[in-house]
Amino acid sequence: MWLPASALGCYEGDAVLRSWLATPGLLTERVREATGAAFHLEVLAEDARHGEHRRAIVLGTRTAPWIYAETTIPDATLAQHAWLARMGEVSLGETLAAHGGVTRSGFAFARLTADEPLVARALAHCGGGTAALWVRRSEFSLQGALLTVQEAFLPSIGRAGLADAAGPARSVRRGP
Repeated sequence: MWLPASALGCYEGDAVLRSWLATPGLLTERVREATGAAFHLEVLAEDARHGEHRRAIVLGTRTAPWIYAETTIPDATLAQHAWLARMGEVSLGETLAAHGGVTRSGFAFARLTADEPLVARALAHCGGGTAALWVRRSEFSLQGALLTVQEAFLPSIGRAGLADAAGPARSVRRGP
């Protein structure tokens, strides 16, 4: 069940987590500010199949991923904006902000269980477990061409990995 932002407070009592879920601007920017030198973005997978380009990343620190995100870009959108398939190690939000002319829909939120494919992929890439995760999704329109982003908020969001800026790198498992 997807909820509008206005209902989030009724379903999530943790004010810290709720503030992350409702971040209005660039989530990458907020993670970067919170983690400082420990900031880490990693592209886990990127491929094209079934008429769309898909990209999965994690944001957070090397030792504690905070957010797992998947972007889905239809082939029709790539036909107009081929550069979307070549973002590299830059976040979607930062890439779109640099190009301008982008609008974003409102957020929809859901607390999804580990048997949901998106949450299963997030947990598999980021240390396993069986936790239900909050996910937010939205659509971007780039000169009328649409793409979708879904962001799973991991249990460590805003709380873990900050003391490890100079510590050893954590290996994030790559999936298919």
